[in-house]
Amino acid sequence: MVEIIEAKKAHIPEIIEIWKEFMDFHRDIDPFFARQENAHHRVKQYLLESIRSGKSQVLIALDGEKIAAYSLSRIAEYPPVFEHKIYGFISDIAVKQEYQRQEIGKYLLDEIKKWFAEQGVKRVELEVASKNEVGKFFWVKHGFEEYKSVMFLEI
Repeated sequence: MVEIIEAKKAHIPEIIEIWKEFMDFHRDIDPFFARQENAHHRVKQYLLESIRSGKSQVLIALDGEKIAAYSLSRIAEYPPVFEHKIYGFISDIAVKQEYQRQEIGKYLLDEIKKWFAEQGVKRVELEVASKNEVGKFFWVKHGFEEYKSVMFLEI
């Protein structure tokens, strides 16, 4: 059983290693997700800002002293034309390959939903790559529904 806690600055190097694995998984599905060689420097800064922000939450799943997974979520706002102004956005839930299929993603999601509820958030959104069948299965299994599609055109 893992322990879910809020990430601290000292956890960032290990989170970045999980992020690299997460991004490489996505790159293998779709080359668009290839990361720049030194993108981890930007991720480090973004994680640090997120940890310090009152509008973001970075969680880790600890197996003893080892980080098995992390999540990154934030409170976001719609444009001012909508009736509902705020929503929760899950940027990442990434579980190291050796820890997958042990419900760690579910434990992280439970804590994320709890935090959003405490913040008064009633709607949670995320994006999943259309070719990521594993990710889509996870999100649907946990009650998420598709409500829009993002389309692109390379020119």
